Amino acid sequence: MKTWKELLAEKKAANSSVAENPSYNNLAKTLETEQPVKTLTIKERLAAIAAKKHPPAQPSESPISNASSFPKTMIVSMLSEENKGKEEKKESFSLSVEYDSDQLNAIELAKSGKSFVLIGAAGSGKTTVERGIMLALLAQMKENETHDFRIQGTAQRITSAAIAISAPTRIASGNSRKAICKDPTLAERCFYNVTTNHNLLEYYPEFFFDAEKDKESMRFVPKRTRSNPLTTKTIMFEEASMNDLLIWGKIYDAMQAGTQCIFIGDINQLPPVFGPSILNYALVQLPIIELKTIYRQAEGSSILDNAHRILKGENVKTDVDFQVLEGKSDVQYGQRKQCQVIMNQVAVWLKQGKYDPEQDIFLTPFNVQPLGSIHVNSCLASLINPNVDVWEIIAGVRKLYVAVGDKIMYNKQIGVIKEIAHNGLYSGSPKPKHHSKHLSRFGHYLAGANSLEAQDEEDSGLASFNINLEEMDKEDVKELSRQASAVVTIVLTDTEEEVKLSKVGDLSESSFSLAYALTVHKSQGCEWRKMFLLLHKDHSLMAFRELLYTAVTRAREQVVIIGKMFMVDKAISNPRIKGNSVREKVEYFNANLQMQEGIFCEKR
Repeated sequence: MKTWKELLAEKKAANSSVAENPSYNNLAKTLETEQPVKTLTIKERLAAIAAKKHPPAQPSESPISNASSFPKTMIVSMLSEENKGKEEKKESFSLSVEYDSDQLNAIELAKSGKSFVLIGAAGSGKTTVERGIMLALLAQMKENETHDFRIQGTAQRITSAAIAISAPTRIASGNSRKAICKDPTLAERCFYNVTTNHNLLEYYPEFFFDAEKDKESMRFVPKRTRSNPLTTKTIMFEEASMNDLLIWGKIYDAMQAGTQCIFIGDINQLPPVFGPSILNYALVQLPIIELKTIYRQAEGSSILDNAHRILKGENVKTDVDFQVLEGKSDVQYGQRKQCQVIMNQVAVWLKQGKYDPEQDIFLTPFNVQPLGSIHVNSCLASLINPNVDVWEIIAGVRKLYVAVGDKIMYNKQIGVIKEIAHNGLYSGSPKPKHHSKHLSRFGHYLAGANSLEAQDEEDSGLASFNINLEEMDKEDVKELSRQASAVVTIVLTDTEEEVKLSKVGDLSESSFSLAYALTVHKSQGCEWRKMFLLLHKDHSLMAFRELLYTAVTRAREQVVIIGKMFMVDKAISNPRIKGNSVREKVEYFNANLQMQEGIFCEKR
C-alpha cells in the first residue's frame, strides 16, 4: 500500500496537469394508450453514453464542424439524417406559425439594433420569434461581422455570424439548439451559436501562484474579457431569470459597447432563489414586448391548455396526458406511507415500460422530508439500479449512498456514475461502511448481509496511515481534510467528459445529487417527456400558482400529478405574481428584492 506522501504527491501531480400498500385508482389506465419504452440497464446506459456522438463534443463527427468542406445542400441533408427516427415523437415547436403583431414588433425592434425584453407564457411563440430574429439579423449582417465560437466541450473553434443565444445550463442550451435548428438555414449557419453562458465566455482552468498559500493553485476564469472581448453584435439570453449578477458581470465586462442584448423569459414561472437576476433589472430598464397569443399546442394535448388554465386561476381538466392521481382513500396518508405507495406503483410502471428514467422526471417542492427530492431519489435509485454494490461516501457532514450506473446531476449537468473507488487520501472518522449489494440506499444492511460486510479497515482499503502531522505543512493538512471517503468517476451526458470527484466540495449537496427527482426550482429551463409531480398537504407552504405552472410546463407529452385535487386547487388559487398588465406583473416579480445600484443591462 502506498504511503500518504506518495498518494498526496500523485494527487498534486494530477491536479497540476491539465408490503403491499393501497394502490391508486385508475392507475391501470393512466398510460394505457402509450407504447412501452425500454428502460436501459446500467451497462446499456454507460455503453450508450460512450457510443453517443454529440456535435459539440465531437466536432469532427458533426455534419457542420467542417462546414466549408461540404456543399450547403449536403449539410442540411446530413443534419436531417442525424435526426431520423426522432420524428415520431411529439414536438413542442413548430415552423408553421405565422407572426402576430407582437412577434413582428419584436423582430422589427431586433432589426433596429435596440436591446429589449421578450416575455411570454409557455406556448406563446418565444422560440418562433428567436428564429425570426436570427433570420432577420442574418439577412442584414455584413460578411465580416463574425465571431469565433468555442465548440461546447472541446478546444475547437468555428467562425460564425456574430449572433449568439446563451443559456444558463447545458440542458437549457440543448433544448434551445434543438428548437432553433429546426430551421435548415439556422441549422447550417448557426448551430454552434447556441451555447451556455460559461462556454460563450470560454472559461478555462488557470494555474497561478497563490502567495498567501505559498503554492500553485488553479481557478476557472473567462478567456473572454474586456481585453479579449466578444465580437458578437447580438446576444439573446435564454431563461434570463436564471442568470445571476455574478455571471452577468462577467458577460458585461466581455461585451463590446453597443452590443444588442435581448433578454427572454417567462415571469409567470418561479422567481430565482438566489436573489435578483439580470431579468429583474432588464424589466425596469428596457422596453418590454409581451407575447400574449398561445400557439404551442400539440393536437389532442391538454398540457398547454391546462398550463394556461392555471395562469388564469381556472381548474384543470384531466385527460390521458394530464392525470391527477388522488388514490382511493379520501384521507391523505402521511408522507412516508405515501412514498411507499408511490414507489410500489413506480415499480409497476418500470416493468411495463411506462416510466423511463432517461426521459422522465419526478418533481417535488422540497428537498427534505420523505417526499422531498433527496429521499425520493434514494427510493427511485433502489428500483432503477438494483442488485449493485452500494457505497457509503462520507463527504464532510454528508453521507451519500450511490452505485455505479446511477443517474446524477453535477453542477447542473446530467451524468452517470462510471466508477467508485476508495480515496486513499481520506483520513477522516468515522470510516464508511463497506460497500455491498446488501447495503441499502439509506445506509442500512439488508437481509443477507453477513460478517464479511463489516471487514476491517485495511481490507476495505481505508487503513489509517501513520501520519505524522509535524512532517506535513499547513496546506497538506488542509488538503487531506478536504477529501471525501471515495473517488467517484462520472461521465457527463452532454459532452461524454469524464470527471473525477474526490473532495468534500465536489460531493456537496449544492453540487452533486442523484437526478431521478428534482425540486421544481432546479427543473427550470429543462424539459422531459413525462413529468410526475409529488404534491402533499405538507407542501402547503409552497403550493402556489407559479410553482404548479412551472412544473406542468416541464412536460412535453404527459403530466402526472400524484396528490389530492384540493392541493392542486389550492395552488391555482394562490398566485405569488398578481396583476394583469405587464407593469403589475413586473412590480410583483421584482417585489421584495434588494436591487443593487450600478447594474446595467446594455453597454453603451
